[in-house]
Amino acid sequence: MNENEGNTSAVVHNIRAAKRAVNTVKTTLGPMGMDKMMVDGGGNVIVTNDGATILQQLDITHPAAKMVVEAANTQENMCYDGTTSTVVLAGELLGNSELLFSKGLHANIICRGYRKGSRWATEHIEQQLAFSAKKHLAMVAKTSITGKALESSVEHVSELCVEAVKTAGGEYERIRVLCQPGGSLDDSSCFSGVVLHKEFILPAMPLVPTGKALIINTGLSDIKDEGNIQLSLSSASEYQQYKRQSGREQWVEKAQTIINLLPKGGVVFCRDTVHEVVAATLAKSNISLVHRIPESDMTALSKLLGTAIAHSTDDLIEAVNCDVECKQIGDMKYVVVKGEGEVTTLILRGATKQTLDETERGFEDALGVVCLAYNTGKVVAGGGSSYLNAALHIRSRAAEAGGREQMAIEAFADALESIPATIAENAGRDPLDTILTLRNEHKSGNTDAGPDIENGGACSMLAQSVYEPVDLVKQAIQSASEVTISILRIDDIIGKRE
Repeated sequence: MNENEGNTSAVVHNIRAAKRAVNTVKTTLGPMGMDKMMVDGGGNVIVTNDGATILQQLDITHPAAKMVVEAANTQENMCYDGTTSTVVLAGELLGNSELLFSKGLHANIICRGYRKGSRWATEHIEQQLAFSAKKHLAMVAKTSITGKALESSVEHVSELCVEAVKTAGGEYERIRVLCQPGGSLDDSSCFSGVVLHKEFILPAMPLVPTGKALIINTGLSDIKDEGNIQLSLSSASEYQQYKRQSGREQWVEKAQTIINLLPKGGVVFCRDTVHEVVAATLAKSNISLVHRIPESDMTALSKLLGTAIAHSTDDLIEAVNCDVECKQIGDMKYVVVKGEGEVTTLILRGATKQTLDETERGFEDALGVVCLAYNTGKVVAGGGSSYLNAALHIRSRAAEAGGREQMAIEAFADALESIPATIAENAGRDPLDTILTLRNEHKSGNTDAGPDIENGGACSMLAQSVYEPVDLVKQAIQSASEVTISILRIDDIIGKRE
């Protein structure tokens, strides 16, 4: 075996290792994709068809397979969805590369062709297929939800997604999701503001609906060490009495600092525990308290109220405006906080914790893609139609490259068609017949044609309300292309010194 054959063998080994990871999630693609049941050593079970979740839970050791997982993570971080499409496309590009190797093409020629194909595809999708997302945000949410646990309440959930995204101004970080077991998905609701799964410290605490608020990133229960002091005490009981009196004075002092900043009453949000003396003192001044608030909630409150989080009562400068409301949903009590900032909280309902976990994953994906469409302002027809149309465009230009590079570009086009083909196959349809039908439809000018999973053949994706953010499709193509090229450029795996 010569050196070139050895290098090719290493590349093929990497390709096959990566494809094993791809095949794990391939059957989950599309509205009729299957679920995976994942069980760990402790017997904990996850049932999901979310590609990112499946890949994160897999025990993958091969470096090339890990690179594919990293590409999926990039897609998830950038676009919140489309991870399975990215992985399936990468797997098909790698498989086509193996065929090209068998025909004598060098890795660098294949990489050049793939880069050109990726650029042509994304440019074509952006310039020729994309259109305004303004009236189609709910459709984007429905497309993401279809085939997931949320599908049973697709209309209600998609409306919640759009409402949340618009209220948050398209900022995903300003949308919070809480899960509450009990009820059904249709009982899920959206609130403007931050919803805390908390109650006031004392049941009898006053509620000031419209007033002022303070945020403290600590508790109000610690007693400061007074340093070196001399005391003349006759017994241990006198010492204990001194400590209690000293502590009480400090607690009252802390409470008075807050009272001075909230002379007309209000509410205080604390990261840690608040002593009952402080709580009782503040309650007398019409000030409510919520304590033991998680750090993520404290950050959300800071964004909502537009103020920095004080690290102690000494750091408090001035109170900020807010509205506070106590609310009971099912058998759980919440504190709803509204301010000038754009923060939204969604409370998801579901029968069991296990179903809620999968519901939450699907909801977060849907929120992400709606945010993406809202911010970029452009969508394309979904169902793999944009991939197939881009494939036809690439083939029509492949001759511009000529020679062996043309073969790589045509292989890239073939790989793009794997997305609608896999969607059809997972729905029980013949992938080859579907692709042939779709090619004819697109050549006839029906650029939104995608697989008809109900009846077979092709149908209009826009008529079926199947929309995707244009950036999701472009990023999937780019991520799949980049990871494929990275794997193809590795001609050997060498163990390094520890």
